[in-house]
Parts: sequence; structure tokens; C-alpha cells
Amino acid sequence: MAIYRFKVCLEDNEDIFRDIDIKSSQTFEELHNSIQEAFKFDDKHSASFFVSDDYWRKNQEITLKKEDLPLDEEEIRKKVDPKKLMGETKIAKFIEQPHQRFIYVFDTVAQWSFLIEMLKITEESPKLKYPAITRSIGTAPKQYKQVPIIKEELSPDLAMAALLSDLDTADDEEVYKTIDKAEEGVEEEDLEGLEGSEGEEQESEEEDFNDSDGESGPADDHHED
Repeated sequence: MAIYRFKVCLEDNEDIFRDIDIKSSQTFEELHNSIQEAFKFDDKHSASFFVSDDYWRKNQEITLKKEDLPLDEEEIRKKVDPKKLMGETKIAKFIEQPHQRFIYVFDTVAQWSFLIEMLKITEESPKLKYPAITRSIGTAPKQYKQVPIIKEELSPDLAMAALLSDLDTADDEEVYKTIDKAEEGVEEEDLEGLEGSEGEEQESEEEDFNDSDGESGPADDHHED
């Protein structure tokens, strides 16, 4: 039986890829399961294959779940072909050229997208259980990229940054403007106050000194007499 060898790579990073051998009689659902295993995904989300041309343009869709089969209004308006179900569709049905291409999309929210191209048709090996992952290059990315951060566990600087990030931008700007103005006002007033008080103290000391000299003057004269 003919064996198709497909190269499956991440659309965003073609240096991370897997080669998968699969029988021509096997289904797209079996290829889907093999891709999930190859990239260590959890198979908990919807998925679809799209038959592609040489320019990676999507055509016929082959979906995993029955509930995803109905077309939406936009697809009906564009006269999109009815979707196929993975478990009921053999891969051989859509092999139209020696380097047939498919696009595989997993998880409509995260939008994991893979480019699939047939490398060659080879003979079945009795040593392998198909589909078989025959080559693995690059470390598979983590399926779930976002990890929640607990603010209480952050350092004081990072916690403050997280707190400020929760405020509205407009509020942030007003807060900083207010703080800047207040700081500038305080500094100017303090400087003026300090200058004023220093001047007053200096003048007071001079007056006291002069008064002291004036009072002692006559006494000294009287003593001389």
C-alpha cells in the first residue's frame, strides 16, 4: 500500500517541523491525531484541514467535529463548498499532485496554524505502525502561551508596575500630571520660603547686633568720664 510522507511545520517557524508517514487509505482524523502527538498538544479543541494550492491559499475544508460542519452566512454567500468530516474522509481523496499541500488549523482561539506538504510516496514498512512520526526537528512550542501572574508573589517594583497597568491610561496621565505639578509647586514654595526665612533671620540678627552696640555705646562713654 502507498505511504504518503508529509512534512508538517509551524507556519510561524518553519524550522520546527515533523515528518509523518501515513497510509493512503487512512483518514484526516488519523493524521490530525498524529500531529497532536508530534507537537504534544492536548487535542481538546476544534481543528480543520484545508486543501491548499501552491500559494498556501485555503480551499476545501475538512473539519474534526460534526457541529462545525454547517456553513455560516458569509460562507454561504461566498458559495463555499460543503465541509467534509475528518473521520469520514480518506487522505487519498485530496491528493491531486506529487507535492500536495494542506493547511492545518488547531484551536480557533489560539489559531495554531501548520503548513503541510507531501514530500514523497514511499512503500509500507512492516516495522512501522501508521501513521508514524519519522522525523522530528526543533522543540515543539508550549500549547498554552499565557500564564497568569499572582501579584502578591511579585517583587515590590513589579507589583507596582502591575498595579499601574490596571489603571486607565487617562487616569494615569492625570495622576502623573497632578504629581508632577504638586512636586514642582512644593519645590518652588519651599525654595522661596527658605530664601525668605534665611533673609529675615539674617536681617533680625543684624538688627539685634546693632541694637546691642547702640545700647552699650553710651555706657562705655559714661565709664570713660
